[in-house]
Amino acid sequence: MKRRRTYVSILTCLFLAAGCGTAQKEPAFSFGNTPSSTDVPSSNDGLSSDDIASYDELLPLEETLSLSELAMAAYSSFLSGDISLFDGEQLYTWHLEGWADFLQSDLTYEYTYLDLDGDGIEELLIQMEDAPFCYNAVFHYADGALYCWNQDMVEMTSGDYPLLDGTMVSQYDYNDTSSYTIFRYLPDGERETLSQLYARESLVDEDSDLPCPYYEVDGVEVDHSVFAEQLEKLITKQLLPRSAWTSIDRTDLENF
Repeated sequence: MKRRRTYVSILTCLFLAAGCGTAQKEPAFSFGNTPSSTDVPSSNDGLSSDDIASYDELLPLEETLSLSELAMAAYSSFLSGDISLFDGEQLYTWHLEGWADFLQSDLTYEYTYLDLDGDGIEELLIQMEDAPFCYNAVFHYADGALYCWNQDMVEMTSGDYPLLDGTMVSQYDYNDTSSYTIFRYLPDGERETLSQLYARESLVDEDSDLPCPYYEVDGVEVDHSVFAEQLEKLITKQLLPRSAWTSIDRTDLENF
């Protein structure tokens, strides 16, 4: 109940910030038993923000907020350790049951928001601070629920990271070879590949007959100068600045 209260409390803050303090009509969905308009006090009744927050499970706020505002409220609650908006399958598949403990580790994580699928609603991206190859994840909000589109903390030699235009790069490094797949998320969480780059700088097996050095852009062999030009144009110059990322505040996790 505490986790659900956190999410609805965030919705309450958004609701008040929008200047909509009076009771609304019964919503299409709610987080509990929604009272009639005569049962819910308005912001004109002389109540403090704490008094209003005590009604956070009763206020029918959802219909007053945009989808983008609802998404931001859900993400904020999740960043505080709340996993109540994921269904059981999502929690099991992506190992999110210990999410609050994960964020409270000695490592530092950071987040940003980008519209990755072009639907006008931003996704939540989380990574280990300055180290996406150690941990990176993407979360999506839809229909009052949260979904994990990706979470990678295993390989350490690969990782996904975003570009300025909302596309992503999946990079894999192994034995002096590097591959870069630029892709876009689709609304269902699937990936559409846009471009691929590949470089082989040396060979582990000196007896191998593979050409080396070797470079490709979208499956076509190119020389190093063309590869370097495309890598800089498509990826290096499109990386998000450090200022786009915000460190997750562990103090928000103490109630979970």
